Amino acid sequence: MTSMTETFHEALQKALAGRDTVSIRSTLIEMLHRDPSKTEVSAAHKAARRIAEDGDAVLISLLPDQAGADAYVPTGRGARSRASNYLTVDEEIIKDLPCRVELATEKWDAIIDEGMRLTQQKIESNPVLSAFLPGWQAEPRAEKRARLAAS
Repeated sequence: MTSMTETFHEALQKALAGRDTVSIRSTLIEMLHRDPSKTEVSAAHKAARRIAEDGDAVLISLLPDQAGADAYVPTGRGARSRASNYLTVDEEIIKDLPCRVELATEKWDAIIDEGMRLTQQKIESNPVLSAFLPGWQAEPRAEKRARLAAS
């Protein structure tokens, strides 16, 4: 008998085979044909983390309008402004929103770093953003990993 996590892992992998970005929650709803329980959502997030740890996709936190047509749009009050977790292999989403990456392997470092450099350029070229984010510096993932390992 397969566990709930294994079942959700297979469902998320299958969904990723057909789309570049998938909502973890909407994949569950499609699979179960109902709103998932907290336990089911937890098991699905565990499965998504495992997919990201394997390097098959990037686990990223997005607002519904940032993820495109596949976005799960919650129906509760204020839910449209609430971020949800997605699995993506869409390099444009990763480059555009590198600060939203929750989990990614070294395989994705170059794409995330390019996104961080582009973000740095946007901040430096915009006086309003520069004023709100003084001293913000993009740190390449390899350097950050080395710094964290040293401490």
